[in-house]
Amino acid sequence: MTIQLVSDEKIAETSSKGNQEKWYDQETGFWYKLDQFGYEALAETTVSTFLEQSNIEIDTPFTFVRYRMERLRVHRRVRTGCSSKNFLRPGQALITINRLLTNYLGMPLREKLTRLPSDKKRIAFLAEATAEFTGLELFPQYLTLLFEVDALFCNDDRHLNNIAVIEQGGNYDYCPIFDNGAGLLSNTQMSQMDIARPALISALQARPFHTTFTRQMNTARSLYGAQLAMPKLHLEDIRTVLQPILEYYPQRDRGLISERAETCILTRQKKL
Repeated sequence: MTIQLVSDEKIAETSSKGNQEKWYDQETGFWYKLDQFGYEALAETTVSTFLEQSNIEIDTPFTFVRYRMERLRVHRRVRTGCSSKNFLRPGQALITINRLLTNYLGMPLREKLTRLPSDKKRIAFLAEATAEFTGLELFPQYLTLLFEVDALFCNDDRHLNNIAVIEQGGNYDYCPIFDNGAGLLSNTQMSQMDIARPALISALQARPFHTTFTRQMNTARSLYGAQLAMPKLHLEDIRTVLQPILEYYPQRDRGLISERAETCILTRQKKL
């Protein structure tokens, strides 16, 4: 089934990678977003499918957004995208860490972070200042978990507006892990399809601290301990998850997309 989206209901969401078109359907309570630079919907859906196998909702108080693939008719064209259930309840608001701590500090958060002398101090400040301001005592562990998920799936777009909390009436809660669409080398404009996969992976930088995924993850773990536990993923496990998702993409691209996703996961899980 192809879902019809109306242009005047579009919400343009800005990220550090550019603009991605999103729609919200008030009747169904679902968000829909389009592939913009490659195969972001596949990355979102694949990551959330694998997180179902993790310890996140078993051993931690945290959760994550579930995504599913969609055919979307937009601007009189059929496009590929994904959907997710709105996780905000009435009266709740999503507050980014950038906005939260900028208001708290009375100065741009990025400016404060650049004044700190090391990644360890920057991560500690981001984690502990947020915990202090919101009362979310486990926010350092939540931040570590985000970095672990990003490191496993090569999500290089965890900028300060992709880390958030939920606010309602002056009280705060943890936000489900969301926006993993930049993972698995999905941005084919920046990670071109004709470049060797290992070279692309080694060239990635983890945000928000512009270091390697391993360094960012291990620095947070040294402060707050490891959070994410996943069963070892084998090539056939990955292909089983990818096979129905790849049906949304042209036949000519499926092999390359699959190889890129497989290489990301198999390479990065060794570091986890």
